[in-house]
Order: sequence, then structure tokens, then C-alpha cells
Amino acid sequence: MSYKPMGQGHRGVLRSLLAQHRGRVSLVTLTSFSGAIFEAGLLVLLTGLAVNFASGGTQLGPYLGITVSSSLAILMGLGALILRLVFMLASVMVSTGLTAEVTLQQRRALAAAYLASSWSRQSAEPPGRLQELMTSSIARVALAIQAFNSLLSSALSLTALMLTSLLLNAMTTIAALAALVAIGLLLMPIRRLIRSLSSKWRHADMEFASKVSELGALGLEMQTFGVKGSFLDQIDEQTQRATQAQQRAQIMNASQSQLYISLAFATILGGIAASSSIGSADVSLIGAILLLMLRSLSYGQNIASAGAAVSTYTPFLQQVRDLTAEYTAAPAPVGQLTPGSATPITVTDLTFGYSEDRAALDAVSFTIDKGESVGVIGPSGSGKSTLAQLLLGLRTPNSGLISVDGVNLDEIERSWWADHTAFVPQDAQLISGTVADNIRFFRTGIDDGALIRAAKAANLFNDIQALPQGFDTDIGPRGGQLSGGQRQRISIARALVGNPSFIVMDEPTSALDSKSENLITETINLLKGSTAVLLIAHRMSTINACDKVLVIEQGKLTAQGSPESLASSSPFYRHAQGSLTGEVGPAVDG
Repeated sequence: MSYKPMGQGHRGVLRSLLAQHRGRVSLVTLTSFSGAIFEAGLLVLLTGLAVNFASGGTQLGPYLGITVSSSLAILMGLGALILRLVFMLASVMVSTGLTAEVTLQQRRALAAAYLASSWSRQSAEPPGRLQELMTSSIARVALAIQAFNSLLSSALSLTALMLTSLLLNAMTTIAALAALVAIGLLLMPIRRLIRSLSSKWRHADMEFASKVSELGALGLEMQTFGVKGSFLDQIDEQTQRATQAQQRAQIMNASQSQLYISLAFATILGGIAASSSIGSADVSLIGAILLLMLRSLSYGQNIASAGAAVSTYTPFLQQVRDLTAEYTAAPAPVGQLTPGSATPITVTDLTFGYSEDRAALDAVSFTIDKGESVGVIGPSGSGKSTLAQLLLGLRTPNSGLISVDGVNLDEIERSWWADHTAFVPQDAQLISGTVADNIRFFRTGIDDGALIRAAKAANLFNDIQALPQGFDTDIGPRGGQLSGGQRQRISIARALVGNPSFIVMDEPTSALDSKSENLITETINLLKGSTAVLLIAHRMSTINACDKVLVIEQGKLTAQGSPESLASSSPFYRHAQGSLTGEVGPAVDG
């Protein structure tokens, strides 16, 4: 999926974000400017004291018509120093608070929008997209806010110094300001180039994250086929692209700072020349202006660096904002109705396609009654998993109807449907934590008794009892300390613990040995009469335990009925059954 900006400029999206935090931005402004005012006063006093001590004088000034003694000037300088420190520390605290608040807000908004989006939108994302957004992209959003805080603080400090200098000598200060404006105009093309290079850096980083995530999921295949070298080449190629894009953006960023310094030094020389042209004999006045301009140079350099950093990192904020908006624009269906029961489930002329020119399912009709186990077989790509997602309410049919106890599934309240349904995937996805954590799966209100009942129903209880801490045993990342059969039975226990009325099992035995398959088949048999089951499978031994079987070929329901009836009415079923008994015929492709 390519990234498509919504059209709001990078500066606009930053302004829009900061407008939500006016209070903190105002505090940054107040504290930074107040600290800078006291710094400017301190610089003037220090210059006057230095000149005074060198000449043996006892009075400073007049500055703005005011003359003070050296001893009073020292006390005033100490007070200015303390107040500057207080205000600058306050500015740091408010600035870091603003950065933390924005980071938290953006992460929350992105996570909430993604989790509330439809499954079709989520499944369209390339591998690593959400991880990259929640980590690197959000981190760079934080850097953009830090850069803005630095830019604002430096600009206010520069303003305070220039105002002080303006009060001391208007002509010199006006000349310096004119030079700074000229410098800003000269650097504008470079800032535009930095923004462009930063956008390319952002795209390269996203491609890198997606590729690494994709390759990382193929570790077993990499080891088996001995292609470590090719994997390394792929990662190295993506690394070079991302690194080169980053390097180009950072080179331009640093170059702007150096160019600014050179131009700013020229500004100081011009300021000195302007001061000399007025013929002033007040050495302390000229020294104070020179010191203010030198300090202004530092703040000006910070402005250039921070401005470049804002240009560098703001595109990541734009990306986060755009994708958050895209997720929000594709919400998962909500629904408002609650049927009297989760069964029967009636499917009528169900049609669905991922594209307009090809239907994954075409006019499929069948019924799942209470406690009925329904098997689904068919060639690979025939639409079996798509059917499972439609029945779970994860996708919406293009036409046709799925009704639950007479109510359109699209109109059923989602949390109600989730409470009455469950799903067992082909590959059990476990989380880091204990056995109990994995069976509960973030659901509250599931007591220990429910855990035990679900484990027994999944033929898992004895295995759990044999673990060192039973249900409290930490099974490691992704359940790496368990066998494949144990992981799959934990997945089944997870589905059963909520006492669902309808369970979808998508090839739960495809990668298991015969012993594990038999245990899962026993579980399916135990559910008959109480819990409706849709079982997608490629092993006929599992399918034959079902009450009814659906045969789906090329998106069409070609046959349905009991295993006994299909043995004579469905060529595909007959061939698949033949592969089980050793007769010639194609095996069922899951």
C-alpha cells in the first residue's frame, strides 16, 4: 500500500497539532522570553562591570538614562542570573512535558484508530507498518516537537536580545535584523530541499521496516533452504537505501547550520562597522551591543538547526496523521441489534470479492444449526478462509445475506457477536506470559474454574498439570517452550473458555501429528449438540467427524450434505476421500 498524503502541508499539520496544546505552548513562550530578558540584562551588566573595572570607574551607565553603582550592578547581575536560571529550567520542564504529551496523544490516537478499523483495512497493511509507526515514526514526531520547542525558545531569546540591543542602539540593531532577514531568505531553498529529502527518508524507512518484518517471519525457511546470504543481501540493499536517504537529509541539515554561522559572522562584522560609523566613544555601550550580537549568533544558529530539524521530522508527523485518518475512515462495523440466539446462522446467496473483476465467493447458501458441526473442504484459493472471515463479521458481503437467528449480521452489535463466537486459526498465535494469560487472552472475568473447564474440553489439562507451575507456567515468547499440538490446544482452550455458541476453526490440525489431531477431533465431537462449529480442514479424518460438509470450488458451493451422501454426490469429496483410503485421487488442499 503506497502512502498518499491528504494534502495538508507539513507546516500546517504541525500548527494544527500545537493548536491543541496552546496552554503549554504559551507557557514555553512566557518562560523562555522571561529567561531571555534576564539574560540580556545580565549581559549588559557584565559588559559594563568589565569595562568599569578596567577603567577604574565606580558607576555604570547611563543605560536608558539610568546610572547605577558597581556594587548595585553586581547584586542586580546576581538577581538576573538566578531569575534566568529559574525561568529557563521552567521552560525545560514545560517543553519536555509538551513533547511527552504529544507523544502519548499520537500513540493513543494511532493505536485507537488502528484497532477500531475494519479487518479488511488492517489486513491490507504491509508487514511492519504499525510497528514502524508506533516506534520510529512516533519517536520522530517527538523529535519534531523538541525541535519546535528549541526553535521557539531560541527565537524568543533572540528577540529579547535584539530588543535590548535596539534600546541601546537602534541603528546597529536594525542593520543586524536586516542581515538576519536576508540570511533567512537565502536559506529558504535549502529548507525546502531538506523537507523533500526527509520525505524520501520516511518512505525508505517504511520500506526497510516492511522488508525486515517480512524476512524475519521466514526464519525457518531461511535455515531450511540455506539462503542466509540472499537474506543478508536483501537486508543490506534495504539498509543502504534507508541509510543513504537519511544521510542526504542530515548532510543538508548540517550544511545549513554551517552556512548560517558563516553568514551570521558576516552580520556581526557589519554590526561592528555600523557601530563604528556612529562615532560613539562609549566603550561599554559598544561592548554590550557586541556581546548581545555574539550571543544572538548562538541563538540564531539554534534557530537554523531547529528549523532544519522541524523540516526533517515533520513529514513523519504528517504520515502518522494521514494514516490515523485513513484508519478512522475505515471503521469496523458496529451494529445495534442483539438476536435471541447465535444460531441458526443462515447464509443466502453470499457473494464477496476482493476486486471487482473476481469473486472469491459466488452465491453461496447454507445453514448452520445449533450445536451442528459443519466441515468445509475445497482446493486452495477456493474461498474457504474468506467464508470464515465473513461469518465472524470481519468482512462485509458485496451481496447476499448472513443472518443470525433472523437478524442481519451487519446489524448485530459487535461486542455481542464477539461474546458468542470464537476463532481457532491454523497457526496458534500465543503471547508472552503464562498458560493462564494465553487462555484468558486479555479478557477479564474469567475465573480459574473456567480455565480448568476449557483446558479439559481442549484435552489440554493433563499437559498443563505436567508443567512446572501448571497454569502459572511462563511459556516464553510465542509459546516456544510448548509443542505444536500443545500450542494449538491452548488456542482451542482460548476459544472455549468464553462458552461461545459458534466456533470457527480454520485448519486447526493441518500441521499436527496424528495424536494431536485425534485429541482435537475428540474436542470437536464433545462440542456437538451444544456449540456450532465451522471446521475448515484438509484432513478427511477430521472432516468425516462433522454432521455436514460444504464443498467449495472456485468460490462456488458445489455440494453440501452429510459425509455419507457426499461420497456419492460430490466428485471432489469422493476423490478427497479416496486419497485418505489410498485410492488414486487428489488430496484436499487446505
